[in-house]
Amino acid sequence: MRKILPWALLFVAAAALLAVGMTALLRTSMEAKALAHEASRAAAGVAEYSSSVASLDDPRVVSVIILFAILSASAAFSSSVATILLRRRISSQHLELLQKVSELEALDARHNAMLSALPDLVFVFDAEGRFVDYLQSAVSTLAVPPERFIGKTIAEVFGDPELDARMREAIHRALAGRGPQVFEYSLDGIEPNERWEARLVKATDGTVLNINRDVTQRRRAEKELESSLLEKEALLKEIHHRVKNNLQIVSSLLSMQSAKARDEYDKRLFIDSQSQIRAMAAVHDQLYRSSDFSSISGGAYLADLVSGLEASWARPGIWVRASFESGEEGLELDLERAVPIGLIVNELVTNAYKYAFEGRHSGSIRASLVKHDDGSLVVSVSDDGKGLPEGFDATIGDGGMGYTIINALVMQLGGRLEVGSLQGGSSHGSAPEGGGTVVSVFVPPPRGDPPRGDPPRGESPRKRDQP
Repeated sequence: MRKILPWALLFVAAAALLAVGMTALLRTSMEAKALAHEASRAAAGVAEYSSSVASLDDPRVVSVIILFAILSASAAFSSSVATILLRRRISSQHLELLQKVSELEALDARHNAMLSALPDLVFVFDAEGRFVDYLQSAVSTLAVPPERFIGKTIAEVFGDPELDARMREAIHRALAGRGPQVFEYSLDGIEPNERWEARLVKATDGTVLNINRDVTQRRRAEKELESSLLEKEALLKEIHHRVKNNLQIVSSLLSMQSAKARDEYDKRLFIDSQSQIRAMAAVHDQLYRSSDFSSISGGAYLADLVSGLEASWARPGIWVRASFESGEEGLELDLERAVPIGLIVNELVTNAYKYAFEGRHSGSIRASLVKHDDGSLVVSVSDDGKGLPEGFDATIGDGGMGYTIINALVMQLGGRLEVGSLQGGSSHGSAPEGGGTVVSVFVPPPRGDPPRGDPPRGESPRKRDQP
């Protein structure tokens, strides 16, 4: 037994050294020293106890000593490993927690900075319409101090049951998932002249975020702009009315002068000038009656023009009916093309009355206007008269002053003139053989309004989008 005892002491010493080595892995030096000290004391105690019983030959004592050494070494090893693993786990979770807390604090700071920078009042309402919270930086702009409205409804704070009902309805709609709710209101009991816009969005299952913006200046600017626009519209109407009246005065003066003309040819020149002036005056009359100063009703304008020409050419015993047909109801005609088209129709109808029905007591003249999808127009005037003379070329002004004016207006519009027959056939300017005449003017789309579809050749889509 005495031979076994030194080995037992050596095993105990090794266990103590193992415990000391494991504790060296701990991160805190104070704890490592304390644990090593305790292990050394335990080993010394075991050695002292073993030496005291070394003179005994009882094998049970040696067995107890060996068992105690094994248990002590196992306990020291398990405790050291568990402590190391626990410390590492705690340290890792602590670092993760610190990182998440830092991220949440940064996110909260950004949100508070964004809300503080907004020129709005921000409140939080519960499902019953009570104030729950508010934006701290907006305290100085609140109508009442926070202690007077937190936990209360709008009706309790401002005494406005109607606004309270509107707010409750918007809160319920927002909580029901119907998207942002927007409405305007005013606090009649506090600031009756101020207008506010409330935007409510769902924050949580039981709360709503209410963002209020002062829109008083915007509404005042809108009213001032509306008033200014109404004033300018009134001025434009007055201008068009006066221009129309002045043109009518000029037409009346020409009528008075025509009465003094001794020659029938000179009298007819005065009448032609009168019809041209009436065609221009009719545009201003349409603008005076319209609410849109950028365009006029093409059908109404040309229908009135043709009707006026029919009345001016009425003669006893002669019945030539003039009518207008529009290919599209409510067709709008922009001002850039309205006056030239009106003058073209005036000249074509006047020429038909002059020359198409010589020797006849009846006939018909029909004018039409068709607008295509690309914005181009086709203006046509047809009659069932005797037709144009053979070899007549409208493009060089064979018809005298009338076709000279027509060609100038077609050139101004950038269009194209075609002459055809009611019996079929057409030509670019030259009169075909056969009865009746159809004169058509093809007008391209207005400038700045490109046709739908692909861009013209040689022009890229990007170029067309540039101002």
